[in-house]
Amino acid sequence: MSIALNQILNSQWAMTEEALRLMLSVVERHSDIEVLERIRGQRFKATEKATIRSGVGVIPVRGPLFKRANLMTEHCGATSYESVLRDFHEMLASVQVQSIILDIDSPGGEANGCSELADHIFEARGQKPIAAYIGGIGASAAYWIASACDRVFSSDSAIVGSIGVQSALRSEKNEGEIRFVSSQSPNKNRDPGTEEGAREVQSVIDGLAEVFISKVARNRGVGRETVLENFGQGSVFVGAEAQRRGLIDEITTLETVIANYGAQGMTTESITAEYIAANHPAIAEHFINIGASRTLARFEAEQKRVAGIRSLAEGLVSEDFVDALIERNLSCQEAAVEILQAIKRNPPKPKADPKKEFDAHFQGLDVPPIPSADSTSELAAQQDAAIILARKMGITGGMT
Repeated sequence: MSIALNQILNSQWAMTEEALRLMLSVVERHSDIEVLERIRGQRFKATEKATIRSGVGVIPVRGPLFKRANLMTEHCGATSYESVLRDFHEMLASVQVQSIILDIDSPGGEANGCSELADHIFEARGQKPIAAYIGGIGASAAYWIASACDRVFSSDSAIVGSIGVQSALRSEKNEGEIRFVSSQSPNKNRDPGTEEGAREVQSVIDGLAEVFISKVARNRGVGRETVLENFGQGSVFVGAEAQRRGLIDEITTLETVIANYGAQGMTTESITAEYIAANHPAIAEHFINIGASRTLARFEAEQKRVAGIRSLAEGLVSEDFVDALIERNLSCQEAAVEILQAIKRNPPKPKADPKKEFDAHFQGLDVPPIPSADSTSELAAQQDAAIILARKMGITGGMT
């Protein structure tokens, strides 16, 4: 028995019956590694790498699904869970990717590893929008993965469902073989051709199916009974019926999904500075220049506002009152109203007129001496007036 055939026969598969039989027939026809190596150039169109379109990371999930890369994924158009997971985490980490779409066209695959991949996708919800698009078939393990996304879309002709697990086994009865099993492990490697062996295999298959059903219920936000009653119990459905039963959310096209999840369909919260800088550097530079010019304009406008308020209030109100007007971010017009109201409440005292004071002092000098008994006092008064006037005029030299 070849290594590839042995792997298939000793694994559990969340895959449609037709796909499993096809895979078995391929491996049986090419039963050794050397033959598979010689058909390297015949790979199916299912080995595309993840791409980025309009800020959307598109990850292809095509053909039979395996936990790890192998000859089937390398040469026969299959996909490995580990490669999908690697691309998925790269999309999550990339600032160029704002949303992720799994582009699914697969009949399902190996149960081993499927639950882990689906859990990674489910737990990443909220970090970025995540959608699945089923363009051809999204059955069994492929649907398990799709259900883990935020939303599931499909074409109108897509085949969706096949929730369940199966295993392809052969009886181990071989008259030319003698096998010994440790007496402490009587249940090890039971022959599935016997009643006991079949019962044991069925128990394992049922256990895996229960995990499948419960995870789909969690992913789709419904109860386990809903999955059992509405999701087909292993049946598959075409587009509209799959939507009616709740397996998918909407019938559309892949291009429409990409357009809606792309930059033109992004929310303002998704268009971050990092996204613009990474995807549109010219626009980022333009915004930076606009921001710099607006900052300068705001600075100049603020200077003009402050100077205008201080000019309006000069000599009419206190400095503290002026500072309060400026801190309240009032415009010049608003500040003028406040200043007028303050003046009305508390009119300023009139300023003394220096000219009138000088005239008054000159008048004192112009008065002719009046003879009196106290002429000495009159002379002293005139001298005092002259001294005061001289001091006001800045003439102080030689005076006492």
